[in-house]
Amino acid sequence: MNRRRILGLVAMTASVSVFAGLSGPAAGAAAANVTVDFTTVERTVSPQAFGLDVTGYGYGHYITNDPAEQAMVQGRFGMMRMGLKYATPGNPSSPIVANGAGADTTVTGDQWVSAIKARGAEPMVIVPDNAVDAANIVKHFNTGPTPNRVARWIIGNEPSDIAAYAGKFNAAYDAMKAVDPTIKIGGPALAWPDMQSVRTFLKASGTRADFVDFHKYGMGGEKLVCDSQLLNETVQWENDVNQVRTIINEEVPARASKIDIQVGEINSSWSVVDNPPELAQCGNIGTEPFQYRNAAIWWSASVWGHLLKAGAKGFVYGDKNGALGLLYDQPNDERPAYARNGAGLNERMPIYQGVGFFTGQKDTSLARFGSSLVRAQTTLPGVEVYASANPKVVVLVNKSTTPSTAVVGVGSGVTKAAAVQKAGDTAGYALPTSLGTLPVSQGTVTVSLPGPSVTQLAIS
Repeated sequence: MNRRRILGLVAMTASVSVFAGLSGPAAGAAAANVTVDFTTVERTVSPQAFGLDVTGYGYGHYITNDPAEQAMVQGRFGMMRMGLKYATPGNPSSPIVANGAGADTTVTGDQWVSAIKARGAEPMVIVPDNAVDAANIVKHFNTGPTPNRVARWIIGNEPSDIAAYAGKFNAAYDAMKAVDPTIKIGGPALAWPDMQSVRTFLKASGTRADFVDFHKYGMGGEKLVCDSQLLNETVQWENDVNQVRTIINEEVPARASKIDIQVGEINSSWSVVDNPPELAQCGNIGTEPFQYRNAAIWWSASVWGHLLKAGAKGFVYGDKNGALGLLYDQPNDERPAYARNGAGLNERMPIYQGVGFFTGQKDTSLARFGSSLVRAQTTLPGVEVYASANPKVVVLVNKSTTPSTAVVGVGSGVTKAAAVQKAGDTAGYALPTSLGTLPVSQGTVTVSLPGPSVTQLAIS
């Protein structure tokens, strides 16, 4: 989608304990109400699990030319996804440019792809569903004396007629694979997780598709909900991925293990309405676009945690696009006063903060989530826990408004646990707070969890 504004969110809290493969807490330690077993791996975490959509918006300040934006995303996203097209459709001699409505077309496709690679990410390119143009764009990047290779592709974007789209997908897929049979190609990039359309697509194209891509936003258009509901619904991202996996297994069982799933666009809302009457029942908390409010921090951390559990890739929409941005895109700041510090351009948005508890953030000591998702569970209401090995990282998302104390069992031999926290009583743009190296006593670490908040523990 080509979007240029969006909406909001809320949060929660608790008490926690983590084990490093032990059968119980250390003697004298408080009993755990959150447990993490670093020895039980539930799934591998792909380097591309955390992705970003590059929009081509930004009023002249892009990942191609803006050192500040480059530094904010450097090495944090494993894959970046962008739509490209010929400036003149059907004319392969015309420049390849960004395909978003209103996107900057003075930057070339090669500049975008090279900038993505320079940020430490793998490029993914969305091409038109015209077979000739799609094949020629693959030929441009992947063949010739100086290729700028792209390994992963999507055909089309948000089709309205899935049956017609599937026919175009098959033709474009075959033409693109004829140019480079090693590339991976997916679709249908649905505007929302319409499961019947997923099934129709797989019936017609399941023998070809290398991955399924769909988009999912918390709200937008006619769907406007309070922050509390948005937070309660974050599990839908996990459920939708699991449902798509079920459909893949039913429709193309012979290829099911070879078909990946990704949520290609994610944000809390695809539209922006200031103080909508539909949210009057939410009170003051519903009077500004959700993307500006602190609740978007807990919302995005929870969404990506659920995607990790489901084993899917997720892409923030987008790097810059007003309220729909990872970073704010205008020096003349239009946001409400509470959501800005005056910097405007390239200021971190709440979604940057939330995802950053998994990817790391510039100017913080946040660790990157590890390469293996391990077993983690809690009995605490309103609290979610996600943990990794290699390295050992624990992310606690407190979506309640009640503060708690976490007693984290880290096991014998552990000498330290570095803690970083973002609490609900701090400004959305403000850096997370380093709690320093927390002392380990009898194999446990104690940390307060404000309500709401998100906390990361990097276990040594």
